Amino acid sequence: MLMSFPGTQALPCGGSITVVLHKIMQKVSNKRHFMIKEGMKKSCLIPILTLVFCTCLRAADLSFYFDGSMSYNQSVPRPEQVLGYQVGDWHVRHDQLVNYMYKLAETSDRVQIRRIGTTHEGRALVHLTISSKANLADLEGIRTRHLDPKSDEADAPLVVNLGYSVHGNESSGANASLLVAYYLAAAQGIDELLDKTIIILDPSLNPDGLSRFAHWANMHKGRVLVRDAVHREHNEGWPNGRTNHYWFDLNRDWLLLQHPESVARVRQFHHWRPNILTDHHEMGTDSTFFFQPGIPSRQNPMTPEGNLELTRLIGTYHAEAFNRQGELYFSEQAFDDFYYGKGSTYPDVMGAIGILFEQASSRGHLQENEFGDLSFPDTIKNQVTASLSTLQAGLENRKRLLAYQKAFVPEALELARKDKVKAYVFGAPGDPVRAYEMARILTEHQIEIYALAKPVEGEWGRLESGYIVPVQQGQYRLVKSLFEEVTSFNDNTFYDVSTWHFPSLFWNTFGRLEGRTFANDLMGKRVTQPNFPAESFKAEKNRYAFFLEWDATYAARATYSLLGQGVRLRFANNSFRARTSAGEQLFAAGTVVVPMGVQTVAEQDILASLTSLAQRDGVRITATDTGLTPMGGDLGGASFKEMPKPRVLLLTGKGVTAYRAGEMWHLLDARFGIPVAMADVNTLHKINLTDYTHLLVVSGTYNGIGADGVDKIRVWIRRGGALVAMGRAVRWAVDNKFLPLEYVPTTAEDKTRGKGMVGATERHPYADFAIDSAFQQVSGILLGGDLDLSHPLAYGVTESRVALFRSHNKFLKPSSNPYATVVQYTSEPLISGYISQKNLKKAANSAAVVADALGAGSVILMLDNPNFRGITYGPGRLLINSLFFNTQIRPTR
Repeated sequence: MLMSFPGTQALPCGGSITVVLHKIMQKVSNKRHFMIKEGMKKSCLIPILTLVFCTCLRAADLSFYFDGSMSYNQSVPRPEQVLGYQVGDWHVRHDQLVNYMYKLAETSDRVQIRRIGTTHEGRALVHLTISSKANLADLEGIRTRHLDPKSDEADAPLVVNLGYSVHGNESSGANASLLVAYYLAAAQGIDELLDKTIIILDPSLNPDGLSRFAHWANMHKGRVLVRDAVHREHNEGWPNGRTNHYWFDLNRDWLLLQHPESVARVRQFHHWRPNILTDHHEMGTDSTFFFQPGIPSRQNPMTPEGNLELTRLIGTYHAEAFNRQGELYFSEQAFDDFYYGKGSTYPDVMGAIGILFEQASSRGHLQENEFGDLSFPDTIKNQVTASLSTLQAGLENRKRLLAYQKAFVPEALELARKDKVKAYVFGAPGDPVRAYEMARILTEHQIEIYALAKPVEGEWGRLESGYIVPVQQGQYRLVKSLFEEVTSFNDNTFYDVSTWHFPSLFWNTFGRLEGRTFANDLMGKRVTQPNFPAESFKAEKNRYAFFLEWDATYAARATYSLLGQGVRLRFANNSFRARTSAGEQLFAAGTVVVPMGVQTVAEQDILASLTSLAQRDGVRITATDTGLTPMGGDLGGASFKEMPKPRVLLLTGKGVTAYRAGEMWHLLDARFGIPVAMADVNTLHKINLTDYTHLLVVSGTYNGIGADGVDKIRVWIRRGGALVAMGRAVRWAVDNKFLPLEYVPTTAEDKTRGKGMVGATERHPYADFAIDSAFQQVSGILLGGDLDLSHPLAYGVTESRVALFRSHNKFLKPSSNPYATVVQYTSEPLISGYISQKNLKKAANSAAVVADALGAGSVILMLDNPNFRGITYGPGRLLINSLFFNTQIRPTR
């Protein structure tokens, strides 16, 4: 049957005709992808066929996507009846997608829909629950019994979660969800599937990114489809639709939970604990279709072997379905299941089977690839096929999958019983907010944590308060993966990061309790939802000044809020003692002072703000009646400086890593309430830099700045500006000699392994290149450094030993200025993750953070990303300090 797409309504011989004709040519050639015979070009054949067929196309049906022999409930609307076009003719917008899903819920007694959350841009996150009418009537009872470890119903339904397009520009999944939902809502003859399965369908895991990409693809679609890879339709502008509103990869956020989309999704996951969860993606245009398992040696060792066996079993159903269609596919040759923060791996540590699908992408409506032409409908069809083969596999292996999940927790408890570690403790002396933020994420993952009932001490030091996490719990495997430092691996190649040691990411004090040090009386009340450690503040009138202590995580947020109201602030550049309403106290460098005698803002307004900020931001605020101090400088002296209001410019655009720019934007905007102006690199020549106090350059190349731009920045720094460069941008800063620094050179062993002849290089088999190069990768590791606590970037930090997250293998020599290396890696820096011995030697004693004056301004270089995926709360402190205390970085050479 010929298929037409509704684009033909505007131009009967237009773009979607091209897709149809390619289908016809494929049929003519009797191959999956049309191959041109010798001497004939596609560009000649398509116009000819267009003229022949453009007048005889009929209204489309769904036979391209589904078995044509199926019948459907006519009272349930087909997608094109609601959208106004056939699926695949245009990229669906999120509002259209959600509207159709609500129509299904209105017209089919198999479908329920609920809103589970909202994105940063205010779009609805919805889940469909699809099953038989009888199951939906007893849905809460089924869910309760499903979650009950003691329940052993022989006919219990299987729970399958279908999740689509966490990367917005991998949109074949979200578009396929329209068809899968329609099939499940209206198809006749699928009673057994509905009776024995509860299907949770998430049509779009990233609504903001999906909408961004749909707009791009649709606005560049012509009436005649262009399959050329260089065509603008196939090459999105910066940043592309892969990410969410803040340019984060949501497929890395399942574990870290820094965004509302992830929080809602994980809560829903635990609400049902599905047996299977699918994660539908796209990959390069010149590929085919991938389904898990990934490379077996790269499976996380905490994942049971039974998981791999079941994934392989389910894979046979995908293979059979694609065999019938003549589609090319592969499995176990790419990707991995190591990092538990992805949609396809998070279920693996929960007793479910996570399945990754990767479809070759058309990145638009039609694109040429090495097999011929790949149309958007092609990609959608494969995602539909994989969805239905998953459901078939689940139905036919229901009892085995249910039994696997039932056995998961008892097996975990047995492993915990044998573990010499009985519990983990963590806390943050002086800054309980860091411990709270970590505890909040743990409880979202349904990990049992308890308040520490009494002080505990060990080789890590002493904790007066904090949290304790017993290993004897159903989430044992996840607990171990979050708390253990791992430096030895079966396979040293990683698709993503090699560690995610939570205590180090937050700079929390952390310890293990073994049998001799663990006792049940250490566990206080179970914490199911930790309370934010708000501070109380008594609004006392007629006080001389107030002190805000800088060691609180959100002290900078409170400070900027006051500055935004026009409150004048000062800060201490040395420690001091002061007489307060609570007695004499010692205050650290960085303490913020609110001197009341110099204010133009009304006293009652300042007091109201301080009361609110103590609660909102957990900042300790105390009052004094005098400007004299028993120790240190007096409040009006040179030891206290005017607190400037940061005015931040972040460079974005081509050449800048969007992930890193988004992390910076999110940190300043969403977490600290600091506005950040974002401008593309190629507009720098138009910008008056004197309007800004700080220029932030995150990882990127910055070749577009050019020599004139570099000179412009250098002059601005000398006049008082602060350049803060991070990650790969440090290379740009060093190459342009903003500071006189050198990289650690490549060792002689790296350059040559020759023997005898000078300069000779030892030969290696070509096939070993991929393996050898993988050994030199630095795949998301934690390295330990020594922080100079006297430096302004360290204000508010109390421990000199810090952890930094690193994902590259470039290392800087310490500055020739002995006062400028703020953080230096230790002689044995590896905390957790994989790094080769050669790179480890380079890292030892190298510089991690360097800050030095340049004229009246400063240059701050951070080799490692201080805000990786929004989760590195500890290193983020150094970045925030660079915005408020950069004026204290004085010439020291």
